[in-house]
Amino acid sequence: MERIFCATVNKCGFSPCATTITRLINCPSLPDAAHAYDDNFARTKFLPLIGAGATDTPAKCFANNWPTMKLYNTIHINCSTYGPEAGCFMYTAFDTTQKIIVMGFRGTQGSTQLSEEIGAFFLGKRKFFDVGYVFEYFYDAFMYFWNAGLSNDIRQLKYLYPDFDLWVTGHSLGGALSSVAASYVVKAGIFQGQKIKLLTVGQPRTGDYDYALWHQNTFPYSYRVVHHKDIVPHVAPQLMPDGDEMFHHRTEIWYNNNMTIGAPYNVCKEADGLHCSNTQVDTSFDDHMYYYNTDLGVYGPRGCPKQ
Repeated sequence: MERIFCATVNKCGFSPCATTITRLINCPSLPDAAHAYDDNFARTKFLPLIGAGATDTPAKCFANNWPTMKLYNTIHINCSTYGPEAGCFMYTAFDTTQKIIVMGFRGTQGSTQLSEEIGAFFLGKRKFFDVGYVFEYFYDAFMYFWNAGLSNDIRQLKYLYPDFDLWVTGHSLGGALSSVAASYVVKAGIFQGQKIKLLTVGQPRTGDYDYALWHQNTFPYSYRVVHHKDIVPHVAPQLMPDGDEMFHHRTEIWYNNNMTIGAPYNVCKEADGLHCSNTQVDTSFDDHMYYYNTDLGVYGPRGCPKQ
């Protein structure tokens, strides 16, 4: 049963109330301090991992920023089901000194793939185990990766390094795939949510309310970073034409600025309410390509030059 949050007195379960939040997922709360977001950590650790997904040679990004991180495998697939071929890419990597396994996913490549993604929002959804639905395009693309070798790679890495944490990251489409991937390995019993760090940038809405609610209760470290007026986190719409409601999972980190070093940011208390980036009406595609004051379109292909 949903609890009602009263914004007037800043409490859940208070009635009567002039201003209420009726969705449990939007009942204001902050992440546990033990799993807090840190800008420097995201900028120095996750940004090179995101950049590595944008190049066919991820090892160059590791060499320039994280020499102990070693590439395990790369996978190229056609993630288009209906339209022209659309290439998708991901890599796996590991660091035996910091005890980390990584899955990194590439973002949307080109207008054809972007058009197919947007069109797919109106085609259908896939049931995700027993925890709601995710958009068909994201689920199918992940399963293409899984069956093309990711299943073997992640199980082998887990076998070799059973006590390592798993980090999952990506930009844009790669953010949605990261969400599905992290969720899948938990539901498959390979990793526990407490052993996973998930950080995405410019992630579109990926699943429905039940998926988002399960996600926030499963992953103590899960952050969706949004730059200023980035348009993609507002795609697809929360209310779909078929009446279904799609929700972002927690926790949004919103930078209402250019994301330079030291820039302030908001740790958003609601998962997908009427605050933080959802206050923006005039959205921007340019902001989608710039994160941490870095042009993601050139950063990875140039080998993630150290900043």
